[in-house]
Amino acid sequence: MKRQYKYILKPLSLFSDIFSADTIFGTVCWYIRFLYGENTLISFLKEYDNNSIPIIISSLIPQGYMYKPQLTFTLKDSISEIESDKKLKNLKCISLELFEKYQKDYNQDLLIQELNLPEIEKIEPGQIDITRNSISRITGMVRKGVLFTNSYYYNNVDGMCYNVYVTEFDDSYSDIFKNAFFTACQMGFGSDASTGKGIFDVKIDELDVIEKNIFGYQGKYFVTLSDCAGQNLQPLCYTTITKYGKLGGEFSQKGINGQLLFNKKPIVLYKAGSTFFTTNGKNGKLLNNVHTDYRIRQYAYAYPVYFDYSNDVGITT
Repeated sequence: MKRQYKYILKPLSLFSDIFSADTIFGTVCWYIRFLYGENTLISFLKEYDNNSIPIIISSLIPQGYMYKPQLTFTLKDSISEIESDKKLKNLKCISLELFEKYQKDYNQDLLIQELNLPEIEKIEPGQIDITRNSISRITGMVRKGVLFTNSYYYNNVDGMCYNVYVTEFDDSYSDIFKNAFFTACQMGFGSDASTGKGIFDVKIDELDVIEKNIFGYQGKYFVTLSDCAGQNLQPLCYTTITKYGKLGGEFSQKGINGQLLFNKKPIVLYKAGSTFFTTNGKNGKLLNNVHTDYRIRQYAYAYPVYFDYSNDVGITT
């Protein structure tokens, strides 16, 4: 039976990224392997090959907000209108209330007049750069004159939380996925998790009334809440991202079969916020052939939120 709910994550440390669905899914898969064994993970991933798709997830989204559907922009005459369109184009999220208001007839011109940009800008996490000495792996000593810098995110707003939306089509792996997700939050997502980064407090909650209204709507188009790919996707307006992924877990330390092949092949995905025509097929897929080892996969399912749009549209990249 289909069930939709959300994980609510509160950062307890600095974190290296606004984590996309594929990063979250990949990390959870590693903890399924650690907690339940490789055979359980293989069985779980085979469900996707059989087109049963037990679970799909969204990327990390600020609580109370939704990805803004990406659409083409109309030509403007005045300087103020042009500047407003630039701000809207660079805007990733809008409030759930605004999304619901315009979901049945999405109108960017009306939407922009209601945006509270200062309020939305507050949800953007702050960034901090940390510079360190470089340590020689051979001598274990500091390398003279060699420094490196890492950038991390932190919350600008006290108590700010993030949602990861989940849809279960099959509850066979519900407890396994939940336990692995909670473990991942305790151990850390992303780079430098081993040094205490990417730690989150997490709880599960049902969708609230406005979320149920939004996710319950069926329209001619949808906006994806996750990076995605697949020939079954019919893009309306989109932006792409090329990812140069690395393997996690023990493979990140020693590669596979003694070979340091811990880099995935470059993968082009539609970015979260891209919009598509609604079809009857599956939205995205679990990608194969992303590494020389056939076991390595890439999560690329769209997390769709449907809407309607009455104006003429074009396809852009």
